[in-house]
Amino acid sequence: MASHIERGTAFRRATMWTLQQIMENGAMGVQITISGKLRGDRSAFEKHTAGILPRAGHHADVIVAEDIAHVQTPMGLIGIRIRIARKEKYVPEFELKKKEAKEKSKKVKPEKDVKEYTDESGAPREETAEEKKARTESEQIALEAEKMKELETLEEEEEKLI
Repeated sequence: MASHIERGTAFRRATMWTLQQIMENGAMGVQITISGKLRGDRSAFEKHTAGILPRAGHHADVIVAEDIAHVQTPMGLIGIRIRIARKEKYVPEFELKKKEAKEKSKKVKPEKDVKEYTDESGAPREETAEEKKARTESEQIALEAEKMKELETLEEEEEKLI
């Protein structure tokens, strides 16, 4: 983006093009802040965002990558700050919560919420992916991975035909 602005491309056009390229390449969210002598004698700033971008807290520390670049133009100095929330990064559960959950599971609980799944003959069976409900984000990811294994791809169908 900095090189586009150095070459004389309009800053809004360069910002929108960069924003679109980042989102097409699989980012969860993007924020581009451009500040400096943009239009006239006075300095100004503009923020452009797309997608989901955590701004503060633990999630922002883990997921968001940030970089700053400076560009010298005939109008003056322009600063560009790009923040990208990456999909491949996941937020781990906190250790404290895991320890509390283990301690709670050790205590005896009444089994009112436990469902038994049986087939037509009455024999017990495992619950299917549709019947499972995730309580945490990592459980949801594991359920989606199981669903992906069950899906037939076009390559598999192609191999069957050959």
